[in-house]
Amino acid sequence: MFESDEEIRKNVQEKAVGLDRDGVAAQGKEAQRRYDASTPGYCFDLAVRREQLEQYAKEWQRVLDEMTARGLERYLPVDEKV
Repeated sequence: MFESDEEIRKNVQEKAVGLDRDGVAAQGKEAQRRYDASTPGYCFDLAVRREQLEQYAKEWQRVLDEMTARGLERYLPVDEKV
């Protein structure tokens, strides 16, 4: 099943709400581990799944970078009031 970048971003943001930096970092490491453990696929489905795993890893890193830049201890999406 293909997930767009927007769906991946939304999924990560929903999972990240309320997590501290260590929790977000752990989720990012797990996403990266899943990507690293996946094998490059020679069929379309495997190639798409590997690309999605990579996108999840990047999105978790983006959330962690956003938290660091905003000085947040717990994640709140940008559109929420602190």
